[in-house]
Amino acid sequence: MTSLSASLDGRTLAIGVLSITACILFVGLLLIVSMPTPAQAIGMNDSAGDYKMATQQLTSSTEGVIVIDAAAKRMILYGFDYNRRQVVPLSAFDLAQLPTPGPREAPRGPRSP
Repeated sequence: MTSLSASLDGRTLAIGVLSITACILFVGLLLIVSMPTPAQAIGMNDSAGDYKMATQQLTSSTEGVIVIDAAAKRMILYGFDYNRRQVVPLSAFDLAQLPTPGPREAPRGPRSP
């Protein structure tokens, strides 16, 4: 028994404690690195045929996808419902309800090249 306690001096104890601490920190680093990061698509847009799609930030933690059907003149805003884990329509309206822009004024003065 005396040989075991003689071999466990302060230096050996410090090395053991530091080794265990390093292992715990390494496991914590692996857990943090392996966690998925949230995907963000702010400011993205695309179009195909009569459809236009764009993303919009609704709140600080929520984004929406806007789908515009040019042929049907309709716009739908979709968002993600965290409770049901589904993409659901949040709002929809006809583009015909938007006010039409007025005529443009002719530019005044000479145009610079």
